[in-house]
Amino acid sequence: MNSRLSTFLVGAILFFAFIGFADSSYLLAKRIAGGPIPCVLGFIGCDTVDKSPYSVFLGIPLSAYGVAFYLAIGILSILYLDTKRVIFARLILPIATLGFISSLYFVYLQAFIIKAFCIFCLISAGVSAVLFTLAILAYRKLSSPV
Repeated sequence: MNSRLSTFLVGAILFFAFIGFADSSYLLAKRIAGGPIPCVLGFIGCDTVDKSPYSVFLGIPLSAYGVAFYLAIGILSILYLDTKRVIFARLILPIATLGFISSLYFVYLQAFIIKAFCIFCLISAGVSAVLFTLAILAYRKLSSPV
């Protein structure tokens, strides 16, 4: 069994975790400040999505969960790069899977329930899809014979 991942693959995971963290942090900061979320690229539903009852779970804004999700993946990536302990790399897949499934649900809500789209939410969904794909690649590499 292969016990090493390329620095490039883990670096890519770390890079996308940072992008997602920045995106979610921006949304969380806007939510806490109470300011409007300016939409770009022709999207006009950012505030509609942010003010919907679906933007909070258990009293916590979804953007805070996003910050925690991306931070967890980033920390696991750094821990793997620092220690080369496979457990850190293996933990990325279940977390990325949870994030990806959640993102699919949130995109569904935007499309069919809220009927508005937030570009920042869609960026987060795209990043979680990329992270899910990279996590599958990493898991397969760790599980394959040398």
